[in-house]
Amino acid sequence: MKNRLLNISKFITHNLELLMWIAALVSLIFVNPYQTDHFTLCIFNQMGIDFCPGCGIGRSISMIYHGNFVDSFQMHPLGVFALAVILYRIITLLPKHKLNLKRG
Repeated sequence: MKNRLLNISKFITHNLELLMWIAALVSLIFVNPYQTDHFTLCIFNQMGIDFCPGCGIGRSISMIYHGNFVDSFQMHPLGVFALAVILYRIITLLPKHKLNLKRG
């Protein structure tokens, strides 16, 4: 049991970036992109500044998931590009970090 937990711990630490990107994309499936009041980590928004070049990318990706491509482009023109880059990064990380959960 202890050996299995150690293997799982190693797997998580060696694949942290991959797991974070996947978790981020999966979480955007459940976001309502049309909600106006939402929690944000944006420093500019927290300071009361309305313009931020990065804001809207997550909502734009969420709109892509919901099939609203025109609204996605209007929310942030680089949303499709950002999604493509993140998916490419996930694909490049997969061969490097093969699932190595040996039974112990």
